[in-house]
Amino acid sequence: MASYRVALTGGAGCGKSAAAQVFAECGAVVVDADQIAHELLEPGHAANAAVRAAFGDDIADNEGRILRAPLRARVFADTRARQTLEAILHPPIRELMKQRSEGARPYAVLVIPLLAETGRPPWVNRVLVIDTKPSVQRRRLQDRGLDPASIERLLAIQASPALRRAFADDILENTGSLQALAEGVRALHARYRARATTP
Repeated sequence: MASYRVALTGGAGCGKSAAAQVFAECGAVVVDADQIAHELLEPGHAANAAVRAAFGDDIADNEGRILRAPLRARVFADTRARQTLEAILHPPIRELMKQRSEGARPYAVLVIPLLAETGRPPWVNRVLVIDTKPSVQRRRLQDRGLDPASIERLLAIQASPALRRAFADDILENTGSLQALAEGVRALHARYRARATTP
């Protein structure tokens, strides 16, 4: 039986991580693009060497570990720098996501924050967008320690809510409590499991 894959996406502060955790608790196999990116940036990986070659050794420590704060500052401030980083990281991330979700039972949830920006992979069966009100999104990002200027820069480089929603097969509104989000995820889990196990 072919693998059934659900791509989970949404803007910063919309609740992707919380939703992914509930999917995992329900038994879905969760594969996270951000976690893979962290792995690829570790010393010894080709992506680590490519990032240091592109951005200079001042964004790495003496052991070759990428210093994420300086790198983040560079890509926030410079569109071309961000495109360079994405060109290095996105292809291997997508390939590893496909590999790690192969054979997942009952199905896999692929957490891809930049799905609307980078396009839907042909091997994804469904796209789930977690969405929320802009005011709630900003408040959550502020609670994470981001200042207002950083929040606006972050949101400016992400796809608009309208574009993400246009990509969606399913939309889960996350404007209430964590319990409400969990209930919505569990309902979707039942639907995805049924689709994945139907011959």
